[in-house]
Amino acid sequence: MLASMLLICFYAGSQQNMFEYFNEHGSNPWFLATILDCYWGFLIFYGWLIYQEKSWLIRIPSFLAICSMGNIAVAIYGLVRTIRLPVNASFEDFLLKRNNIKQ
Repeated sequence: MLASMLLICFYAGSQQNMFEYFNEHGSNPWFLATILDCYWGFLIFYGWLIYQEKSWLIRIPSFLAICSMGNIAVAIYGLVRTIRLPVNASFEDFLLKRNNIKQ
């Protein structure tokens, strides 16, 4: 996910300025619906992140990263969380808050 998001963002940025695109399409109802859908998804993910992380020193920068970088930040958080798990961890260990993560 991280690699594909980085590639498509670099490609899109090389083809058109993001702010020019927003000026051209920002009032389109489908553009607005897509953005709102995307950010609601980010907010749901952030709720899970708050559940996982105890420290506001992680929670606040994560919120800013998710709002500004979107799924790039989500993918980075997922990779970091995966690396912090023990080798024998299950997917359930990834999803649920437990004391088996290295700090």
